[in-house]
Amino acid sequence: MALVHVHGIGNRKVDAGGRSAALRDELLRRHLFPATGHSPGALLSSPWWGELVAEPAWGWASLAPEEVESLGSEGEEPLEEAVAEALAGAVTRHQPQDAEQVLTATARVSLQKAIDMLAMAGDDEESQPGALAELVAFCARATAYWAEKTGEGTLGDGAAFFAWLGDVEEDEEFLDRLHDEVTDWERRTGHGPAETGPRPWESFGVMSGLPALAVRAVHRLRALQVATRTRPLAAGVRRWAARPAALLLGDVMGYFAERGTLEIPGQIVERIAGSLDEAARDAALRSEPLVVLAHSMGGNIIHDVLSHFRPDVRVDLLVTVGTQVGLFEELKLFASSEHKVPNPRRPKVAALPNVGRWLNVLDRSDPLAFAAAPVFAGAEDLVFRTGAWWAHGGYLTSCDFHARLARRVGMPT
Repeated sequence: MALVHVHGIGNRKVDAGGRSAALRDELLRRHLFPATGHSPGALLSSPWWGELVAEPAWGWASLAPEEVESLGSEGEEPLEEAVAEALAGAVTRHQPQDAEQVLTATARVSLQKAIDMLAMAGDDEESQPGALAELVAFCARATAYWAEKTGEGTLGDGAAFFAWLGDVEEDEEFLDRLHDEVTDWERRTGHGPAETGPRPWESFGVMSGLPALAVRAVHRLRALQVATRTRPLAAGVRRWAARPAALLLGDVMGYFAERGTLEIPGQIVERIAGSLDEAARDAALRSEPLVVLAHSMGGNIIHDVLSHFRPDVRVDLLVTVGTQVGLFEELKLFASSEHKVPNPRRPKVAALPNVGRWLNVLDRSDPLAFAAAPVFAGAEDLVFRTGAWWAHGGYLTSCDFHARLARRVGMPT
């Protein structure tokens, strides 16, 4: 299989997509690769198009003057946002002792959110090769345990559902207990790779059997919560994400202004098309499917490319996440848009003949995510609740999202 990931707004190659890029790729390898029939060494590419958009002339000075007080932080990574949310929640519940144990406090509200936080905290640039993959594997097992026990969250969650959470007080104890609960569940039910014989991971005191990176993740979370608590926290108050909104406007207008024509395509179109060509060749050599995963503005670009610039590229599975494709088609912004559609004979835009299956995922709390099925024939809209304050950035670092997507992809159409 070859998989092309097309990023959304605000990404520049200089920052390599932030710390979440490595976690996203490991989660894709762990879940979507097997679901679509991968082979070892299959290509996973992520063409960086953001750097091709013109930078703002005043360096985003229009966002807000420096002297204006900020009620929140700008440009935080998803992990920092999750820690801030957990601390604020502990204060709101009048449980300040919970604020000292971020994972435990989060798990008491939602065990799955704690698992996602653990995965994000393990995405450390200094980690040893393979360490993140081991941690993601453990988080995948924990997610499967949570999903089966709670009916994928429909039956309950947190301390009200998992009674054992009431017995743990510290994050190290929580991790050790989570490992034991998952392993015991696997042994009793036959789910997953229950451990037999010597444990393969490094052991640190009571945390035996856990990936060594989990220990570092706890230390990282402690450092982050100290930094977060030094900033003013107003429970329930968050500054509107001005920078992401500005980046959206900048990247959208920049792309359409520089999109080019069929005869002379723009740089962004050429870069994405080049990655698709490379991936298509790799998929053909392996006799495996070509999969494209596009987030946010990346979904709009990939639709433009596949519908107009490169209709000759065959994509077996297209997954768009938190995108505006449906909205932009309603506004007739794509090069392939037909102003006479809809009409009595054609109530929807025809399905792309070069796309085998199209899944469009949105969180109803995501202000930048729009449905596609009411506008496009063949599109399948799926709702996923990220649980993140800034839902638009919460999809691709969620273990639960990747597990659910893999299961859905594996279902017959």
